[in-house]
Amino acid sequence: MPLQRKINDVDVRLLRIFKAVAECGGFSAAETELNIARSTISTHMADLEARLGLILCRRGRSGFALTDDGKQVYQACLQLLSALEGFRSQISALHNQLSGELKILCSDAILGDKENFLLTEILRRFAEQAPDVEISIATEVLPEIERALLAGRADIGFIPCHRELGSVSYLPLYQEQYQLYCGKEHPLFETASDAISEDTIKQQRFVHPGIQTNPQASQVINKLQRRATAYHYEARLALLQTGLYIGYFPEHYASELVEQGELKRLNAQRFGYQANIAACFKNNSGNKALSVFCQHLQEAYNLKSAE
Repeated sequence: MPLQRKINDVDVRLLRIFKAVAECGGFSAAETELNIARSTISTHMADLEARLGLILCRRGRSGFALTDDGKQVYQACLQLLSALEGFRSQISALHNQLSGELKILCSDAILGDKENFLLTEILRRFAEQAPDVEISIATEVLPEIERALLAGRADIGFIPCHRELGSVSYLPLYQEQYQLYCGKEHPLFETASDAISEDTIKQQRFVHPGIQTNPQASQVINKLQRRATAYHYEARLALLQTGLYIGYFPEHYASELVEQGELKRLNAQRFGYQANIAACFKNNSGNKALSVFCQHLQEAYNLKSAE
């Protein structure tokens, strides 16, 4: 009776035993190969023959020999076991294969922080491990980075962390210090810092970043008079250079401009704040390239914190 049902794990196990018996030339010789007693091998072979509805071998005083059906089943068995091994190898390779695209978005000016933002080193390590992955990097405003992550248009974003979305994971990397500044044409530029009162600063025209900020930032920003909005630092700087506005920049961005006499820091003690720079990515994305990239990310910052 032909085999009508699906082949299951038991069938595969019995076929492996049959293969060993056929290649060893009998039950006795297969005992050592299989580490199974001859009586057990005999039971398994009888079970396989019953399952297949075929006589696979002759055994008796004249010795062991495969029947014609047994020879054909042996060849089919080789094909089946080879296919199973090929399947196993391909699945194993998939776990190690890295391909496709990795889409990275960075918030404005984070790329310029060479001391704390270790993207160059992380990209080098990742590209060495995953040369077939195409990397795409762009800068974008913070709200658009969040939308792109949620919509699947980006795999990972680097942002000043101001809130946490439920379906997004956040990996804090380092803290960035923000200070309040004015341009060299502003009336407060030539005033000594200790002579600038909090009330005076509150009366100035302020350039708002145009996004929801973290609680510490909101506490100081909400004291100021919003008279303009600019998210990108270059646009914000242009407003400050008019001499009419004050605004926030991270210290790493503004330090050179301060040294050049283009900007002046205002009342750092009362109006400065910190923000966590974080990597963010959608939960359970299934992107293997992203998982490997995040491993390099964590390793790089663990090494930096240990220095």
